[in-house]
Amino acid sequence: MGASTSSRSRLRRHRAKLVWVLGIVAFFLLLRAALPSLVKSYVNTVLNANTNYSGHVEDIHLALWRGSYSILGLEIHQKDSAIKQPLFSSPRIELSVLWSGLLDGAIVAQIKTYSPQLTFAAAGGNGAAQTGKDASWSDLLKKLTPFSIDNFTVIDGQIHYVDRFSQPPVDVYLSKVNGEINNLSNRELKGGSRVASLHAKALAMDQANLDVDLTIDPFAANPDFALKARLLDLEAVRMKDFVHAYTLFDPKAGTLDVVIEATAKNGNVNGYVKPLFHNLQLLTIDQIPKSDANPLHLVTDAIGSFLNLILQNQRKQQLATQVPFSGRLDDPKIGVGDAVFNLLKNALVKAFTPEFDDAKK
Repeated sequence: MGASTSSRSRLRRHRAKLVWVLGIVAFFLLLRAALPSLVKSYVNTVLNANTNYSGHVEDIHLALWRGSYSILGLEIHQKDSAIKQPLFSSPRIELSVLWSGLLDGAIVAQIKTYSPQLTFAAAGGNGAAQTGKDASWSDLLKKLTPFSIDNFTVIDGQIHYVDRFSQPPVDVYLSKVNGEINNLSNRELKGGSRVASLHAKALAMDQANLDVDLTIDPFAANPDFALKARLLDLEAVRMKDFVHAYTLFDPKAGTLDVVIEATAKNGNVNGYVKPLFHNLQLLTIDQIPKSDANPLHLVTDAIGSFLNLILQNQRKQQLATQVPFSGRLDDPKIGVGDAVFNLLKNALVKAFTPEFDDAKK
């Protein structure tokens, strides 16, 4: 009888343990089921914390075993914008632990954003220009993950500048933007480097290749970076609406290369912009619009064509210059005299090439 009582007692204890285990499992299952809604509510609260912007996400997907979660259907709007398009949107953003950082003894996060679109806009009507200012976007990212952000990747993105109120309306954009910035948390890498680096590629107006390389100290008290950017073979007619809206010129043919190089240290910047037009045509008799409402376009195109003819490098059929700038980053001085000298140098001495020079230190 004693053995039977002992057996029943053990059975009750086993049942009690099983009930506790099942209860704990049920609790975590319920918590797991509720977490997406809780995280979604938190993210939407964070997105709407700024008085100048509002945001919304459609859904949240969790992958706890990978230490990550995905934000689906994100939109951020500027409240006083002149346009209805969001400042930023992305159908999917992944935030996850960067496991390679553990090898360096740090717990850091990476962010991947898929098909994002960033839209800047001119002011018009009763709306303000959409610029993305007056918000701490770095603080926003920090609130979306409990870890320092070390890596940010853009996959197949777009960047637009639009002006719905110009004549004609303007939409200048980069498509197929793919890039990655590393070491944002400023971890010390092999060789002692603590500099973040960015490399990005894109298509300008769905046609011309743009490459951007940037190294930057993200924690420097004053801007500290080195930038190189190069755009090659942009067809001038693809910028026709932009040029026509803001100038009296009307490009008919030709291509454009642009090379930019700049370095900044302690709030000062030095660098240059090198634009190179090849086979530029502003005026052809058979392309002059008969109903052009502004006859000044005809006059300025004629003057521009004459200047292009006498100032271009005849052998290369290239109009080019190099425009230096230097000074405080928020108010750099443009070397107008040097730009004119370089225009003549390209025409009379030696044609510039779309290659990088060393930016002045």
